[in-house]
Amino acid sequence: MNDPGLEDKIQDTATHVTQDLRDRAGSNSSRKPQTEDAHPKSAGDAFREELQVDDEEEEIGYFAPQRWWFTSTAFPLVAGTFGPLANLFSVCALVQTWRVKISGGESETQGQRISDPHWLIGLNAASLILALLANVLLLFNFAHRVRYIIAQPLTISLWYLSSLLLIIPLALTPSITPPSGVSQHALSQSYYYALLSAILYGILSTLLLLHLIFSLKPFSAYPASFATLTIPQRTLMLQTISFTLYLALGAGIFSALEGWEFCDGVYWADYTLLTIGLGSDFPLQTSAGRGVLIPYTGGGILLIGIVIGSVRGLVLERGGVKMLHRQLAKERDRGIKKVKKRLGMETRGDSDEALKAEFDVMRQVLRRAEISRKYSSLGISFLVFLVVWFLGAMVFFFSEADSQNWKYGTSLYFTYTTLLTIGYGDLYPESNSGKPFFVLWTLIAVPSVTILISNMGDTVVAWVQKGTMWLGQRTILPERSLRSDKDTRINSTDSRRTRKNQEIRGDIEKLGDAVETVEAERGQGGGIAARLAREIKLVSQDLGKQPPKEYEWEDWKRWMRLLSVSNEDDGRNGRSGLGGLKSLKSPTRSMGTRSPSHSDASRSNGWIWLGDDGPLFSQESEAEWILGKLCDRLEQVLMNEVLNARTAH
Repeated sequence: MNDPGLEDKIQDTATHVTQDLRDRAGSNSSRKPQTEDAHPKSAGDAFREELQVDDEEEEIGYFAPQRWWFTSTAFPLVAGTFGPLANLFSVCALVQTWRVKISGGESETQGQRISDPHWLIGLNAASLILALLANVLLLFNFAHRVRYIIAQPLTISLWYLSSLLLIIPLALTPSITPPSGVSQHALSQSYYYALLSAILYGILSTLLLLHLIFSLKPFSAYPASFATLTIPQRTLMLQTISFTLYLALGAGIFSALEGWEFCDGVYWADYTLLTIGLGSDFPLQTSAGRGVLIPYTGGGILLIGIVIGSVRGLVLERGGVKMLHRQLAKERDRGIKKVKKRLGMETRGDSDEALKAEFDVMRQVLRRAEISRKYSSLGISFLVFLVVWFLGAMVFFFSEADSQNWKYGTSLYFTYTTLLTIGYGDLYPESNSGKPFFVLWTLIAVPSVTILISNMGDTVVAWVQKGTMWLGQRTILPERSLRSDKDTRINSTDSRRTRKNQEIRGDIEKLGDAVETVEAERGQGGGIAARLAREIKLVSQDLGKQPPKEYEWEDWKRWMRLLSVSNEDDGRNGRSGLGGLKSLKSPTRSMGTRSPSHSDASRSNGWIWLGDDGPLFSQESEAEWILGKLCDRLEQVLMNEVLNARTAH
């Protein structure tokens, strides 16, 4: 599952589905009469309402303080993702005994079960029931079906209690006297699954506790709810639940067909669906098992691809936006100091020289921030890869040292081939402690490698591609520009978005033609409204271009003058000052969000391109941003013309 191409397709499909839902929600809401007071909202109405506010929530989250992102967003996502997996581990801890009898010459995996005391089974079952209730409450909390202030403390308490109910038998089991006649015994896989469950319950409940604490006074860092999570983020929990159930279903079916233990079935299903394919320890022997494998793996690989694609999208896209935003803020502060030092002034001026200096610095800030984001993302993902690799190898070194006499180098080799889903099958865990850890470790490791490969696509892979194309153009390949290849790939991937942009461009061009025609008929073909309409038509041609269009200084200078002139002015005497761009508030700032800068707000006030309202911090492309300004200005001009006409009559 390390093929980035598959996750790209899945992520694109998920994005299109969400956008289609938003579009249909908007059309349905516009057709429905306002009868909210007479009839309560249905579940569908509530879902459509949430889809409509998702864009606003993402925009607000873009400007939210960076230091609270982990507690407000990452912690609930981790809890929602690993909660169902911890429940599956609790099931594995309950279905088999915690100790096995070892006869002469047998390994611990071949041992016979030793019955557990009744109190141990009772505590184990109670822990599972409480954990399932906690997971259901968390799911309802995500869906806004139960109030946060009620569901969150209950979820935290139930998970802590589930962890405690497992810790007690985990601590007592090794000291329990074995039955008579048992000379040698060992702990089973179920014992280690219980250990992993207890650890997960403790960690997840602590993360949710931190989320609750920082949402309340005196911190009040974010709303006391999961409102900061968008629907795609909350859907990740449903995807994880689906995958966990599918994994358990496969484990049960193939355990029954092949005569395996259920825990062994979970281990087999895990490395099968992740396409690691060790296969040497649990090969399918029955014809029924081999027949069921075909549909099971087809559906399972698709399901896990959706989960990994969602995780990858949340980390790369939303996390990347946050990182880019932070880098932009830092580079912007340096840029402002640079402009002030170059011009020898404390505040920006209105001269062409000052504006040109600010524009040039804006271009430098964008490039430096993007480069910093790419390599920071690559460095972080590579560090995570190393941690997962070396720590995983350390655990397998200790777990397999007695049963297989593994050295640390052997463990490094095994974990590396597993991380890359090569799966030679020459090495695999045999101990009762190694297999449960393998299941948890692979479910963390494989998405981590996928994210690393994706981040390499913007850096290392891009170098190799450019180097290969450069060499090919000078040797055996025909002349083809790298940009054209990239554009072709992007256009084929984003065909739906391209069609939508073409429709928008067509509507804008019709609007511009209509305004120009009316102004010409009124003898004002050279007036401000007609000129704005012509500029709008020109800018609309650049909507949706990949890579986005970056305009030259002369273009911006012309637009600034055009936006600054009054209705009575012919435009030739318009100043290229603050009056044009700063008089029109950016949509992101009109929502009352916080300043995106880490510095004082006064440091960015009065700046056009480096300001909080400027194109630098906008989530829109330059074409979309300036088009909005021009359209707002055209609306003002036409409204003034209508008012003047009414006054004259």
